[in-house]
Amino acid sequence: MAASPETTQRPPLAPDHRFTPTTEPFRWENIPVTAYQRTPATAADFAGITRQTLFGQSGETIGFEVRYFEIAPGGWSSLECHGHAHAVIGLRGVGKVLLGDTVQTLRFLDLAYIGPNCVHRLVNDEPTPFGFLCIVDAKRDRPRRLRPADVPDLLTNPALAALIQRGGVQGAPQPTQSGKTTSLD
Repeated sequence: MAASPETTQRPPLAPDHRFTPTTEPFRWENIPVTAYQRTPATAADFAGITRQTLFGQSGETIGFEVRYFEIAPGGWSSLECHGHAHAVIGLRGVGKVLLGDTVQTLRFLDLAYIGPNCVHRLVNDEPTPFGFLCIVDAKRDRPRRLRPADVPDLLTNPALAALIQRGGVQGAPQPTQSGKTTSLD
């Protein structure tokens, strides 16, 4: 009797990716921790944020990525927009999400939908880390980084302005380790 395809095709053995809840910051074993983005163009672009890609970059046959981001106290993500959507799920701590002209607070298992072309930034103004899952299409467009000057209408709202204006001097070049400065592409 011939074996059925279900019994002959087994998934490859995956490395052990156990969650280690006793570590600080949160981490999954054997999954690299990477920088949030390659480099900030200015001191205000982002700060205190790391990423682990949990699914979608290890040969899985899926059309999406599941990423875990952790923002240290006082940190923030880029102010940006792009054509693809994100689904965000809070996992630890408390963070704020700028979503266009609104602010949403995220706590454990709270959800935020960042729609296409929605200006957004995630911020941690709390004394503990803010961690969240982000689910996004594997094939997507590149984010367009924004400056406060790109969203003058949002700056008129003090709650939004507090999330938009971050870091050092807005628009100033950020020195690299070599002493050279970087700028936006």
